[in-house]
Amino acid sequence: MFGVDGAGTIGFATESFASRLDTTPARLAGTRFGAVVAPDSDDPLADVETLRERPAGETRRCRAFVRRGEEPLAATFKFAATEGRQVVGTVRERTEQYRHLFEQSHDAIVLFEIVDRCPVVRAVNAAFVTTFGYGRSDIVGESLNEFIVPDERWNEATDYDRRTAAGKTNHAVVSRKTVDGRREFVYRGLTYTTADDRRYGFAIYSDVTDDRRRRRRLQVLHRVLRHNIRNDLSVVIGTADYIEQASGEANHREAAARILTAAERIASISEQARAVEVALSNRSDRAIDAAEVVRSVVETYDGIQTTAPTAAPVTGGVAVYSAVENLVENAVAHTPEGTAVRVTVADESDEWRIRIADEGPGIPAIERGAVFDDEDITTLSHGTGLGLWLARWVAESAGGALRYDRDDGWTVVTLVLPRADDSDDVLSPHSAEFDPNATY
Repeated sequence: MFGVDGAGTIGFATESFASRLDTTPARLAGTRFGAVVAPDSDDPLADVETLRERPAGETRRCRAFVRRGEEPLAATFKFAATEGRQVVGTVRERTEQYRHLFEQSHDAIVLFEIVDRCPVVRAVNAAFVTTFGYGRSDIVGESLNEFIVPDERWNEATDYDRRTAAGKTNHAVVSRKTVDGRREFVYRGLTYTTADDRRYGFAIYSDVTDDRRRRRRLQVLHRVLRHNIRNDLSVVIGTADYIEQASGEANHREAAARILTAAERIASISEQARAVEVALSNRSDRAIDAAEVVRSVVETYDGIQTTAPTAAPVTGGVAVYSAVENLVENAVAHTPEGTAVRVTVADESDEWRIRIADEGPGIPAIERGAVFDDEDITTLSHGTGLGLWLARWVAESAGGALRYDRDDGWTVVTLVLPRADDSDDVLSPHSAEFDPNATY
């Protein structure tokens, strides 16, 4: 608690109030109240002056930043009028939990206020100082964009500021200037409005530079290798087929047949790798009708028993089609001819479960351990295809899971996917815009 006299001077202060400002009651006594308010913050004295004209007991609340070393303190003031035109006040921080979260986060975070559509910095955490190289005294009260936004990204940044000013959130991958040069971040912008209609926002920056660069390098390497393998295999397959057909020697035809089989298997794996790349590059948050996906996949096979509801909207996008297609193909291809295969779509609380069951011998334990149990991948456990891995990665990207079970002679692989909103935007495999080989 503290008291403010008619001249706007602090007449007294309690130990509790003084300690919040890293000082003592004796030092605060006689200090102009406006001196404890941080720069670029509204002066609460306006409320104090208003209260002097009001009856005793009437109160006012306001928010401001007060000085505390280099770090301004976000606080809420409560003033009360007393007899004799005196005003007493109390102050409290805007939640201790918020301060700890703000300071201890490994992501760079900045609190800013939108002033004339400009993000004026009010506070930054330690991770921001380390990442961008500006101390609190350098940047508080200044435009955030002036310090960290590259010139060519200025329009993009001001668009985000306009959205914040309108009370909208932001989420994007952005490039920003740091102490280590240009870095890429997942940027999340959160906004709130104070009781006095001032617009504030939090900008949270998660550095994803290394991950995105690694993915781009692997993508280039993958595409180059796949392109070269496909071209060379075309030659190998064509030559082996010619030798098998033209040779008069049985051992030559047998050798050519072995070459042809191996080359076609490698070509198949190359196509599976392409399917993985396409599937995982699609938006995993887009809704797709899993029931329609299952019906569309199984209609190309004979004898598969299917149970599915009218509709089952799930997240995962077009990649769900590739996942189901691979799981059904595995069930059919790796079981003896005539083996029963069942595909069901079941509603389980906030998720849908697509179960592919067969009466075959099951997935070998050494391969199953790598895909389903996260065991180390060895030369013996990686298997000969990518179908199960594709299904697992699709499920994980959508926030779901891939599960395996062996029950009463049945092998069951379950694709678990989160439920999506049943809206008009649910993608159907029968729609004109659906293309499993395109990216969305």
